[in-house]
Amino acid sequence: MTMKLHIFKAAWGGMQPSNLCLKVDVWLQMAGLEFERVASNLASRAPRRRVPFVRFDDGSWIDDSEVIIATLSARYGIDVDAGLSDAERGLSRAVQRMIDEHMFFMLIDSRWDDDSVWPRVRDNFLGPWPMPLRLWVGMIFRRGVRRRIRLQGFGRYTAAERQQKAEDNLRALDQILGDKPFMLDDVTRSIDAATYGMLASIHFADLETPLAALLRRFPRLVAYTLRMEARFGRGIAAQ
Repeated sequence: MTMKLHIFKAAWGGMQPSNLCLKVDVWLQMAGLEFERVASNLASRAPRRRVPFVRFDDGSWIDDSEVIIATLSARYGIDVDAGLSDAERGLSRAVQRMIDEHMFFMLIDSRWDDDSVWPRVRDNFLGPWPMPLRLWVGMIFRRGVRRRIRLQGFGRYTAAERQQKAEDNLRALDQILGDKPFMLDDVTRSIDAATYGMLASIHFADLETPLAALLRRFPRLVAYTLRMEARFGRGIAAQ
């Protein structure tokens, strides 16, 4: 059965703008499953307006990065974490929760709330739209994303507090990585799919944000990101 992974188009220097899209992309490669990347910047085309999602040639689909991975793992009998101890599996789960449910908002906040990079973010997703419609629609989208960040809680902190939380999260990843080639050992695992998805979304984006500057203060994480890129790429669909 043909599998198509629907993701966002390449952005800002030739990278996948969504950490969750890249997470699924890398996991599929780890799992040895064949798939085709299909890119669009219109989440409205997704079955539940959520990207990434996987569609099969029989019309069935799966969305939500965590659900995609869990469903395909069960369907094909795949466990990329085979051999890990219970403690390592628990650590992996906790880190992925931190990335998907906390650092995710840290990432989008750095793009959608920063006035210095917002025009490039807007133009990436709404580039084909003519002015002044692009400005008007962009304003509506931005207001919605900012509201979502605030409702989640991250947007209620001051800029300095948000920066400190971002630094604490990156330091935690750096401490777990240490001097190992990958997050848990010398083999890539599901924790690496999530971690690389996040770090690549920060490091490879040609957007000069405080978050990108923070990441550069952790050279082991930067080196890890480059190792993962060499192995798995940047999750970009062929144009």
